[in-house]
Amino acid sequence: MQIKIPPYLIFLNVFFLLFSCKEKEKALDSNKQEKLAERIISTDDINQYQRLKNDFLHLPNDSLKNTLISDISYAFYKKGDSLKFREWNKYFYNSSKTRSNQSGIAASYWDLANYFYQENFIDSSYFYYNLSSNHYLEANEKQKAGKMLLNMAILQEKVKDYIGSENTTFQALGLIEDTPNNQNYIYSANNNLGIIYNGLGEYSEALTYHLKALKISENLNDPINSGRSLNNLGVVFQKLENHSKAIDSYKKALSIDSIFYKNTKLYAMLSDNLGYSELKLGNNETASFLLHKALKIRDSIGHESGIIINKLHLGEYYLLGGDTTQALRYIKKARLLAAETQNNRDLLASNQLLAKIEPQNAQTYLNSYITLNDSLLREERAVRNKFARIRFETDQFIEKANTLNQQKTYLTVGILLVLLLFFLSYIIQRQNSRNKKLVLKKQQQDSNERIYDLLLRSQQKFEEGSSSERKRISRELHDSILSKFFGIRLNLEVLNNKKDKYAEKKRTQYLESLKSIENEIRGISHKLNIDEDFSDTGFIDILNELFAEFENTEKLQVIFSNSPELNWGSIKNNIKINFYRIMQEALHNIRKHATNATVVEINIELAKDSLILKIRDDGEGFDVRRRDKGIGIKNINERIQELKGEFDIESSTKGTKLKISIPKELI
Repeated sequence: MQIKIPPYLIFLNVFFLLFSCKEKEKALDSNKQEKLAERIISTDDINQYQRLKNDFLHLPNDSLKNTLISDISYAFYKKGDSLKFREWNKYFYNSSKTRSNQSGIAASYWDLANYFYQENFIDSSYFYYNLSSNHYLEANEKQKAGKMLLNMAILQEKVKDYIGSENTTFQALGLIEDTPNNQNYIYSANNNLGIIYNGLGEYSEALTYHLKALKISENLNDPINSGRSLNNLGVVFQKLENHSKAIDSYKKALSIDSIFYKNTKLYAMLSDNLGYSELKLGNNETASFLLHKALKIRDSIGHESGIIINKLHLGEYYLLGGDTTQALRYIKKARLLAAETQNNRDLLASNQLLAKIEPQNAQTYLNSYITLNDSLLREERAVRNKFARIRFETDQFIEKANTLNQQKTYLTVGILLVLLLFFLSYIIQRQNSRNKKLVLKKQQQDSNERIYDLLLRSQQKFEEGSSSERKRISRELHDSILSKFFGIRLNLEVLNNKKDKYAEKKRTQYLESLKSIENEIRGISHKLNIDEDFSDTGFIDILNELFAEFENTEKLQVIFSNSPELNWGSIKNNIKINFYRIMQEALHNIRKHATNATVVEINIELAKDSLILKIRDDGEGFDVRRRDKGIGIKNINERIQELKGEFDIESSTKGTKLKISIPKELI
């Protein structure tokens, strides 16, 4: 037995097959792009890299491609391949700019700023963080814009631009505070403010902000940031010479679960700082253990700046213990490493300590200290000025851009207003033209009604003249012809006295013929003398002329029927005029719109309560729900309203029906 599958099931199967194929194609395209990006990142072959890069760059510029370019750029940044990072970062910027993607442009600047920070180009890093922040603001991504400002503030703090860093940090907070999931950024802002106030010597403020940062990190259950804030609190207490509280902070941080494994660098820093505070309190044994432990950890992870500080602290430890040889060894090693890594801050500290240990060379060390310090101050001032110039020039650029945008807006608005004025002028002119047409049409309708009245009157005059002429003919027949025939009949009767059979027979025949003619003429005379009311036939004749003209021009058959009990002579002239115009308008609409029509049926009947006009055609109909049904239908409707009647229209593919009812008492 053969099973029949319904057609709609076949259609659904084909539809879902095509749809699923399209989805698979999209998925395959997506996978292809991602795999191509992975191969670009992983290949070490230069030729293969160039080939893969060309294949990738020729892909359509969609959002996925833009995202993958960003991923490739960041992957090379993480790998430390600066050439390929800069290359793909440029692609990322250009792709984002082409797509007018402000977030993408901002992200490309962010990556570039991170790269320059890693390469220790502080001013370039600051410049690109600033650009990134501005583009994030254009994209209305306030949190990311605030994050960029925070990065700028941290850079300002590094060059001891404490006031500038403070202002920038508060600007960042202003953007970040009302955004969701902002606590990590607020932590960074408070932590930076604590470091700023510590650098300014405002230790009370420094403690306040470090405590705020600590509370946020504890609420976030972030052990690393908690340890970092506790370390910063300890540093402030060290500056206040309150080493007991500093030790409490360091110990609390070191007691955090698994902090050695979670952040070894922070663990070594806490151990070194704790050892230094123990040293200041005279706990030399504990200090020695902690300082050597911290140095061993830092050596193992290659933390150069930490190693320098650690050796300076050990130098102080041995100096306080009277072992100048060991003190010199550690401090000179620290000085050499600081010079190699261009760590000027610790180079200054090493010169200060060496001046104490070697009085004979104190002047040399002090001169080096002063020269280096002056150089650092000039450099920091230059960087601070550069930061200020970057912000100022960027603000100027933004202001110019805003001015240009404003001018562009004014120009656009001006053009739009001019176009609007032209458009309004056109609309007004067109409306005036329409109004004139409507006035002319109304005048034409009024003229047509007057012409119709004249037609009716002419018809009535014709009927009156025709009636008068018939009466005249009747009189002529009666008074002249009949009298003559009567005389002939009398003469023949006189002749009838002859007894001749033949003459008698002939006379009888003539008499009978004359009687027949007399009766016939009398009948005609009576018929002509009947005074009929031709007002009925006058209106119907006008309608028949209208229908005949329509049939001749349009090759359509008009079937007209009229209730026999209708007395058009008693119906108001206004009703007849409007009925005539309605039929005229209906035939006009059928001529224009009733496609494929062959027959038009028109019926006028007198019902119990109303006079009804029905018009039907067999052409293709229209949607009667449309508001713009045309002026013809509107004119018909207006006429019906004037007559206080009712109007109904039905239309379908089989034809259109119009039904008009006028209350009987109004006719």
